[in-house]
Amino acid sequence: MHSPAGPILRRPNGRPQACEPCRKRKVACDHTHPICNRCRKRRQTDDCVYLVLGRASPTPHRLPPSPSCTGTLAVPQPGASDASDPAVSRNSEPGQMANGYLGFTSFSAVYEETQISLSRLQGSLTTPSESGERSREASALDQFTLDPRTRDACLFVLQNVPDFEHEAGFLGGSQFDSWYYSFLQQVLSSFYETFGHYFGPQKSDKSLEELATILSKNTTLPFSDEEDLTAAKWMAQFSGPRTRWETLGLFFAFSNFNLKVIDIGDGCPRDNRGPPSSVAKKCVDFCVDLCHEFSPPNSMMLFLTYKKLQLETILYGDMSRRAWLLLGEVVTLLTFLGYHVLSDSPDYQPSYVVEIKRRLYYQVYITHMTLVSLTGRPPLLSQGYHTTPLPLDISDSILFSSNNDFITSAKADIGATGWNKHAMRFPVSFLRARATLSLLREEIMQFALSTKRLVTIEDLLNAKNRELQTIDEFPAFVKYDDSDLDDQINKVGVIFWKLLMRLEHLLNMFFLERLLLRHGYAQSELLSVSFEMISYTLPFWTHQDTLLPLRNDCEWLVMAYGVPAGGILCQELLMPTLHNDPRITRSSLIQKLSLLVGFLDWIKPTAPNGDLCGKCKTIIKHVLDQALDGPPPGFEGAPGFAFDWDFTTQVDFDFDLLNTFGWTRDPSSSHQPNA
Repeated sequence: MHSPAGPILRRPNGRPQACEPCRKRKVACDHTHPICNRCRKRRQTDDCVYLVLGRASPTPHRLPPSPSCTGTLAVPQPGASDASDPAVSRNSEPGQMANGYLGFTSFSAVYEETQISLSRLQGSLTTPSESGERSREASALDQFTLDPRTRDACLFVLQNVPDFEHEAGFLGGSQFDSWYYSFLQQVLSSFYETFGHYFGPQKSDKSLEELATILSKNTTLPFSDEEDLTAAKWMAQFSGPRTRWETLGLFFAFSNFNLKVIDIGDGCPRDNRGPPSSVAKKCVDFCVDLCHEFSPPNSMMLFLTYKKLQLETILYGDMSRRAWLLLGEVVTLLTFLGYHVLSDSPDYQPSYVVEIKRRLYYQVYITHMTLVSLTGRPPLLSQGYHTTPLPLDISDSILFSSNNDFITSAKADIGATGWNKHAMRFPVSFLRARATLSLLREEIMQFALSTKRLVTIEDLLNAKNRELQTIDEFPAFVKYDDSDLDDQINKVGVIFWKLLMRLEHLLNMFFLERLLLRHGYAQSELLSVSFEMISYTLPFWTHQDTLLPLRNDCEWLVMAYGVPAGGILCQELLMPTLHNDPRITRSSLIQKLSLLVGFLDWIKPTAPNGDLCGKCKTIIKHVLDQALDGPPPGFEGAPGFAFDWDFTTQVDFDFDLLNTFGWTRDPSSSHQPNA
C-alpha cells in the first residue's frame, strides 16, 4: 500500500480530486500521489494524472416577471417563459455539468487527451481563478433576490405544503417499487424539524417568501453525485437546513398518492388514498421549473422529472402528446448526466450513489419501454448505447449503511445469475426482474418497428428461447402461482408484483408469437398466450376484495395487457381456427370476453384512459353480439344468409388503437416485410 506523496489536490467543493482514469470509469480513487493504487494494479501508471478544473459562477437565472404583481397571488403557469423580457438572464450553469456527459466524438475529447499529455510534462494542473470564482459565488448568494414571477411560483408551492399535524402518512407507495421511501421519509421529517414553524398558525406570505429565498439559495448550492459519498452525506445535501426545491417537488410527487401496500391489523386491505390531485401535479411542475432555474442537473432533478412524467400518465393517460414529450425530457436529462454509461467493471465495489444511479436509470428505462410498447413509437433509449449494469440484488438497509464490510459481504452472496444465492427477496429484486424483461422487449420492438432490419423466423425463435430461459432463471419468489391469490400469507404488494412479472413475460411472448405468425410460422402459440394473458389481467377486477388497494392501476393494466389479448380472442370467436389448447372453447372465449367487458365498463369515462377503454368495450360487445345472436354453427352457408362483419363501418372507433402491431387483423391483410 502506497501512502500519498505530497498534498492531495482538491476540487472546488473541497473533496479530493480523483485521477483521470478513475474519474472517467466512475470508480473510487484512493488519491495516492503520484500514482493511485487502483491504476497501479491495472498497470495504467502512464495514464494516472490528476486534473483540477475550475468552476463557473452559479449565478441563478430568473423566471420572467409576473404580469400581475398585485396584493393577491398571481399564479404563473408551470414552464411559462418570456424570451423577450430584458429582465431574463440566462447565465452558464455551474461546474462540469454545464456541458453534461460528453462522449468519444465530442469536441472536448481530443482536448482532454491533450490536457493529460500536458500534465505529464508540467505536473498536475489547476485553474488560477478558483478562489476568485468562490468569492464571486458567495457574493452572488448574498445579493440573492426573487423576481415577481419566481416569487409567485414559490409561494404557490409553499402555500400547499401541509402543516406538521397533517404530515403523518404524507408519503405512500409500494414497498417493492419504491426503494426511495427509506430516505425520503427521513428527509421529510428533517424538513419539518427545520422549517415546520413556517407552516403553523402564523403562516403568512411574508414568512413563506423568506422560506422561498432560503430554498432557492440552497438549490443554487453545488450538488454532488460522486460515488464515494455515503448515504448520510448524500442526503444531507437536500435535507434539513439545506432543503432544496427538488426535495419539495418529491414530497408533492408522493403526496395524496394511492398506497399499493397497506398493512392493517385485521388483515383487511383498505384503500385510503386516491390518485394524485391536480394541485399536487402543478406544485411538482413548478418545482421542476425552479430546479432548472437555480441548479445544474443532478440525480434528484432527474428523479423529480421522472415523477412528473408518472403523474402525467396517471392523471391524463399514457397515450398523450404531453406524456411522450415528458418522456423525451426525462431521457434527455438521463443521458445528459451520463447515467446510461455507468461503469460495468468486474472489480466494482458497491457504492450507495452508484446504486442510486443504476436504479434511477432502470426505472426510467422500464417506463420508457412500457410507453413504447403501448404506443408503438420508436424507442428513445437503446442497449446499443448503454453500459449501465442492473442494480445489485442487495437489501436497502445494507446499501444505506456506511459499513463497507456489510456491503462487500452482501455482494459475495450474489450468485452467477445476479440473484441472491439464498433466494432472499429485496425491494430491488422486482426492479431487476422487470428491467430484465424490458431489455428483452427492446429487441422485440426492433423486430416489430424497424423499417430497415431484415427479420427471420430464426431470429424470432432465438429471442423466444432467451425469453423462456430468462423466466426459468428468475427466483421462485418472482414467479406467480395460481394459488397466490387465495394464500392469506401473501401481502397485496407481493401478489401485485408476481402478477405483473407474469404479465410482462406474457406480453413479450405475445409480441413474439404475433411476429412469428406474420412471418408464416405455422406453430405460433398466439391464441394460447392471449388466453393466458387475459386470464391474469382479469383478477385485478374479479378479486377486488384482495387487490382493492391496486384499483388506481387498473386503467393502464387493462389497456396494456387485457385489451391486446382481448383482440385476439375476438378474432378467434368470429373466425375459429384449429388449435390443440383444451382450455380454449367457444364457451371459455365468451366468458373471458364478457368479464373483460365488465372490467372495461368498470373504468370510469373520466379516468385517464377511460375514453380508450370505452371504445375497446364497444368493439368487444359487438363481437359478443355477433357470436351470440348469429346463426347456429353449420348454417352460415345457408341460402339467404350473408355474413358481413366490418368494425370500421359499424362502430365509431379508431381501429388502429388495437392494431399497433396489427394484432387484430388477419396477417395476410396487414403484412409488413420487416416485422
